Amino acid sequence: MVDLAPVPEMVQAVRDLRSSQQLTLVDHHPTSLAVECSTLVEEGVSAANVLYHHLRPDPSLRKLVAVADLVEYMPTSLLEQEMRRHGRERVDQESMVLDFSWRLMIDDDRFRYHAARQLSLGSWPSEVDSVKRRYMQVVNEKRWPRALAKVESCLKVRGPLGIMDEMDRNRTLFGFGTRALVEVAHRRGCGYAVMINPRGRYSSVSVRGISREGVDLGRFVEDFTSANGVDGGGHPQAAGARIPTGSGELFLDRLLERVS
Repeated sequence: MVDLAPVPEMVQAVRDLRSSQQLTLVDHHPTSLAVECSTLVEEGVSAANVLYHHLRPDPSLRKLVAVADLVEYMPTSLLEQEMRRHGRERVDQESMVLDFSWRLMIDDDRFRYHAARQLSLGSWPSEVDSVKRRYMQVVNEKRWPRALAKVESCLKVRGPLGIMDEMDRNRTLFGFGTRALVEVAHRRGCGYAVMINPRGRYSSVSVRGISREGVDLGRFVEDFTSANGVDGGGHPQAAGARIPTGSGELFLDRLLERVS
């Protein structure tokens, strides 16, 4: 199991299976699932990086691990090595191709499965036809600039925080979510980007650090959810959580206290 959210349903499924199957969790940040099964956790890298070093597969996959590290905002030694080997511009472009294609239909697991099989052969994302087609569709439909325009229209700035907390079913970001938020918050000079999305009893929260130096967001989210309920975690530059709906303002207040 790799980088799975410890939602109650997942925790229960692991508990049900652990007596009859050997389960190993591979992750890049601490998780409450760790107490339920064998766990391999390494912080400061992407989950793909952790899995790569655990399984030690074909070295041709290093470039894809580098893409994962880049998308996850992880300045790893492997990423630097692959950028020197293939060129920074190539790794940047391939990361955009894969990221954009993934966002066309977020829940299309069939596409993800078939794309992953092709990528596992050592191909660059741009060399996989289905990935390239989706990337071109996203570009041609101008989904990225449209997502940026929507964030621009509703971003709130509080100190170093760029906040988007009025998400609803009618406000789509065309699959770009926090990526678009981070881009606009960076342009506005913010040090952190925060998205709060109410979903019934709970709200999902995503926090990204824009500058390299700052508060450890993973630790902050763990502290907040331990004190106020539900769960979350992450790494120093990016974290996510589920919090009780209605506690969004408290979350922002506590984060503002921590980063000021």
